[in-house]
Amino acid sequence: MELKPRVLIVGGGAIGALFGWRLSQSDKVTVSIVCRSNYRQVKLHGYSMKSAQFGNQIYRPHRVFQSIEEAALDASYDYVIVALKALPNLYDSAERISMVVSPQTMIMVFQNGIGIEEPFVKRFPNNPLVSTVSFVSVKQEEHVKHGGFSMLAFGIHNKFIERDELIKANDKLEFISQVFIDQGVSSIIEADIQPYRWQKHILNGSTNPVSVICGGASCQEMVKNDYCRKLLEETMQEIFVLGKKVTGKAFPGTDGIVDPQSATQYIKSIPVPVYTSMLVDSQCKRPMERDVILKNPIMLADKHGVDVPHMKALYAMVTMIEEGYSK
Repeated sequence: MELKPRVLIVGGGAIGALFGWRLSQSDKVTVSIVCRSNYRQVKLHGYSMKSAQFGNQIYRPHRVFQSIEEAALDASYDYVIVALKALPNLYDSAERISMVVSPQTMIMVFQNGIGIEEPFVKRFPNNPLVSTVSFVSVKQEEHVKHGGFSMLAFGIHNKFIERDELIKANDKLEFISQVFIDQGVSSIIEADIQPYRWQKHILNGSTNPVSVICGGASCQEMVKNDYCRKLLEETMQEIFVLGKKVTGKAFPGTDGIVDPQSATQYIKSIPVPVYTSMLVDSQCKRPMERDVILKNPIMLADKHGVDVPHMKALYAMVTMIEEGYSK
């Protein structure tokens, strides 16, 4: 009997839980997950999922591991989904997953930010690498709470791999994409994923750092304040200009976001308060994804001659806030 493709999710937070849950509803794959701080809870009780789109359910992964080393002893994996925080200033996500990557593994990076792919290309030059952009509202508290929409945009990043291998990789990606579609997650495959990554970054690169500096405001509260909305829109404009310069393409306009004003109108339309991941990390005195959200884009701006004074100011401030945790 042919074995089902094995999926391993590395990172047991909200994103890993939500998309692991959707995949696990299919009888075409088996889904295991590596947890850290929540290992005992998930191992004993599973995840309590509360979703406006998919309903409520207790999700119990096929296997729950407390370390990469434990997962590596259990099986080889056809797909490794990286749902770790992107913190290159603290650790190398590519190195962290190395024990569970075989020559047959497709690596799917579900991380926020810009420039997140390069460590994986460097560490695994012969494995197909899928850069994945998730458009979703989900957070983990006592329950994993998800809104009414979920979309994934996939793109094979390392197209320089050998042609026959690229054909196999496309087939493999189409398979897992269809599994997501079958379980209610909108899914598209793009030849060039970077415009989608920059599209998401319009909100990520502005609301995340500004919410930290505002001391705990929701996204809706920020756009209601005239001064704060102006700061957000001017930061968004820098991201629009920089992203188009780097990619050479227009953004896809997901959620109708085609300029800073439509982005802030979109935020206003969200019915429940949205608190950014960087804000939550800051409040818990955890490291923030400041490098992939701000530093990497700033480095690209300097390379391409694009002026980004707001992003540079925000980076300086969130860096100082994080460095103040220990004081």
